[in-house]
Amino acid sequence: STSRRQRQMCIRDSYLATQDESKCCGCGACVEICPQKALSMKPNKEGFQYPALDVDRCVDCKLCEKVCPEMNPPQKAEPLDIYALQSKNAEELFESSSGGAFRLVADSVIQQGGAVVGCVWNEKMEPVLTIADSLDGLRPMQGSKYLSSSTEHTYSQTKKLLDAGRMVLFTGTPCQCAGLLNFLRKPYDNLLTMDFLCHGVPSQMAFDSYRKSLKSLAEDYRFRDKGKHGWGHTSSYLTKSGKKRIYSEGSINSYDYGFLNGYLSRYSCYTCKFRGRIRATDYTACDFWGYQRFYDEIETYSGVSAFQVNTQKGKEFMTRFEQNARYHIAKREDVAVENPAILHSHEENVPELRKTIYQQIQTDGWADVEKKYLRCRHFYLKKLWYALPDGMTRKIKKMAKG
Repeated sequence: STSRRQRQMCIRDSYLATQDESKCCGCGACVEICPQKALSMKPNKEGFQYPALDVDRCVDCKLCEKVCPEMNPPQKAEPLDIYALQSKNAEELFESSSGGAFRLVADSVIQQGGAVVGCVWNEKMEPVLTIADSLDGLRPMQGSKYLSSSTEHTYSQTKKLLDAGRMVLFTGTPCQCAGLLNFLRKPYDNLLTMDFLCHGVPSQMAFDSYRKSLKSLAEDYRFRDKGKHGWGHTSSYLTKSGKKRIYSEGSINSYDYGFLNGYLSRYSCYTCKFRGRIRATDYTACDFWGYQRFYDEIETYSGVSAFQVNTQKGKEFMTRFEQNARYHIAKREDVAVENPAILHSHEENVPELRKTIYQQIQTDGWADVEKKYLRCRHFYLKKLWYALPDGMTRKIKKMAKG
């Protein structure tokens, strides 16, 4: 009916009104806030989740518009300090992607009776946000998951915990943190938020297609496994039998290559409103790639984080875990040499390949798309290089330097 159409269109310039996929980051805040349950997240043809509106349930309350971070980005502020940081806990450091910043903050929150929201793999190898209230619950939250994750019902669960007086650390992508802050609609002294430098998110469909293309279906997938070469871009997975772990290094991994080159990202990622220097969260963490070019206080084989403190609340809370870390003040410009998103928030051009790659994956399969588009220069030479023992590659590098 006309009135129903008007309700749908009242959400000005939104994804729901325009169906423009660049206008939705998939945070799910609109779905959780809707009192009529008129919205639900549905996958599009590429496997990305978008809100679908049941116009018969909609009462035009506009709450979905108010909490949408794409339409109403939360207030951001200039960051305070940035540190090079590494956890002193060897086990937690090994399981982390870089320097263990997440566990340093999260452990402290749990030890004070709080709860932590973080991303875990579910039984289908889909990343979902969940809530932990014990140290054991933090382990599955460690490690990178380079694809789109579902917030489930964590926004409303976080609000209940905060209203009950519990301290909560919410960790997620910058847009998920923005979604939470808008969903809460007021500040909480007992809330800490922590995001990371995000390079965009591929869809579950892309990751599933990649996994199915492997010689043995991947279980227990780890995007950043330090077990073979230390801190770096080595991925690994267990064979389905669970008897063997397969490693795939750096740029010769086709999924990582597509991810890092932006060929698989959600369309909103290219115009992300939540990247750059100023942030809405209390903390921002990332890899401190190239650390050894500027400093020598921390060994790098085990990983080093760049840890940015964005708020006074975050700075005060850092005093509760700083004794468990090796850290020192750093320059943001040094971090930006190999991680420029810590400073810059420019829009990116959508690669031509991005416009067709998902259709090609569905039509031709991952293996064919990999051979055509997802192999780096000197692929076979690099594959041979990564097959050499670490000791041999170090000697070759030393000899090359003279």
